[in-house]
Amino acid sequence: MRHKLLSVMQKKQAIERGLSPYMQGTVLDRVLHYWEQEYGDKPSFVLNRFLSEICNSDELRFHRKEMLKQVLSEMSAVEKQVLLDTKPKVQAEVLISENLSAAFFDFIDAVMLTVTVADLNDFNTEVKKQLRLMGLSIMNSAKINQAAFVEFLPLTRYAQVITAIYECYCEFYGPAKADQLYARVKTSIKTKYPDVDLHQLL
Repeated sequence: MRHKLLSVMQKKQAIERGLSPYMQGTVLDRVLHYWEQEYGDKPSFVLNRFLSEICNSDELRFHRKEMLKQVLSEMSAVEKQVLLDTKPKVQAEVLISENLSAAFFDFIDAVMLTVTVADLNDFNTEVKKQLRLMGLSIMNSAKINQAAFVEFLPLTRYAQVITAIYECYCEFYGPAKADQLYARVKTSIKTKYPDVDLHQLL
């Protein structure tokens, strides 16, 4: 099993680049120190909560979604470089992992099963809108918890998709319920797929 794909320092640098258009100097330094102390060892899906906490002005709150998109984009770029630098044998294990794809699909499916029937279409539409903002081409008819949706996604996008779904879940049902659900699903997936490194998903 691999270690975390990105070190705390690599994640911190990605966050610094992502936030630098919106804050600078001592403000940015304080925010990065806070992230390192409180969130450095936590999975990427809590980025939304972190940004909610640091966006303490109307201007920052207005830009929060753009900030999340920017930070995720920076992290994705670093992850891609890390994968390219990984030894071929390990890289092959990462890229050919059918279990990882199955775990990713089951994770999404478990989350979607908790979305109410009344919200399902709106939720699906909102998630696809977020994914298009990340640069993914998704058909209007696609359902995010169908196997066909998973098949075309590169492994490096899995964590971003799960984070986008988490953000939408926060908007529909609140951060507390989203955190509880993700923690529960994470435990279930870990039990079902003990060989899968969940750091590739979260």
